[in-house]
Amino acid sequence: MKKVALSYAALFAYAASAHAQSSVTLYGVLDDGISYVSNEGGHSAFLLADTISQGNRVGLKGVEDLGGGLKTLFTLEMFPNLNTGALRGPTGTEFSRGAYVGLAQDDYGQVTIGRQYDFMTYALVQYTGGLYSGILDVHPGDIDRGSGQWLNNSVQFQSVTFSGAKFGAMYSFGENSTTTTNYGRAFSLLGTYAHGPFSASAAMTDINGLTFSPYTGLGLISIFGQDFSATSATSIVLKNLRTVGFGTSYQFGRLKLAGVYSNTRLDSGASGSETSQSFEGDAAFFFTPSLILSGGYSYSKLQSSKWNKFDAVLDYLLSKRTDVYFSGHYLKASGPGTVAVYTTMTPSSDNKQAVVRIGMRHRF
Repeated sequence: MKKVALSYAALFAYAASAHAQSSVTLYGVLDDGISYVSNEGGHSAFLLADTISQGNRVGLKGVEDLGGGLKTLFTLEMFPNLNTGALRGPTGTEFSRGAYVGLAQDDYGQVTIGRQYDFMTYALVQYTGGLYSGILDVHPGDIDRGSGQWLNNSVQFQSVTFSGAKFGAMYSFGENSTTTTNYGRAFSLLGTYAHGPFSASAAMTDINGLTFSPYTGLGLISIFGQDFSATSATSIVLKNLRTVGFGTSYQFGRLKLAGVYSNTRLDSGASGSETSQSFEGDAAFFFTPSLILSGGYSYSKLQSSKWNKFDAVLDYLLSKRTDVYFSGHYLKASGPGTVAVYTTMTPSSDNKQAVVRIGMRHRF
């Protein structure tokens, strides 16, 4: 472990020293704070929790100009836990937030290969979460993949922007064994448009062989005719997950409004399929360029279960790179045996869960 740490230190030191001579950049986002949770397994709790308003990351990215508008590019991005110093992600995955290399052409776009986000995050994340709530306002279980999830062994194309429009396509060759990412083939498509104060995005992702945790992710004690213990972390592997999402926003002076719709089909194979839908509306008001109040409401349904989520965030920028924020979040679930659970939290013992948080974020 000591040798690994020294290797990373040498790598980052080299990147910093080489920056003046090349296009290699060291960058990152660090978020941490204190959260109060009203109910985790029957008890309230104060938590020191990081990677909430925005996912932590420390990365290297670079571009080499090959001439004639052609460039080589790469990204290696880690997912650190600020409160322990450990790396998050699947075991043995140091660069769990992304690892890819590719070619970009100024007139057409770029092709990259490696571990990459699918396109649901490009289409949805900018329009969700009260616009500033982060991971606490992803839709239940994040089954529509709006928070930002990855596909291994993938090839991705993103076009340049033509008159405000952009498109992308992605294919993953999958794995040889079950993983939490995907072990079957997957593909993803993207379309975006922006003009002045208006923007809109649409995307879809289709995955074979995806691990799904009904209770710890959604608070469900049964699905596909199977029962899940209220204390179980049991996961199942879906035959297929197909999700489609749409997002849009418009800026009216200091007021920004946004909306999202997603439709996700979970196919278990022999036990049948279920479809989830989520609807969301969000708003942000800029009192000053440094003081922002945002809020949002979302409604989701799956089988006979329903989720209503409310979020509000007051964000103050101390500088262009550092902000502090105070947020409140409330989730109410309904349906037979369904309990409330925020993403990253332990499930509640009943159908309600509230979180109050104060935190800070720094970008470099």
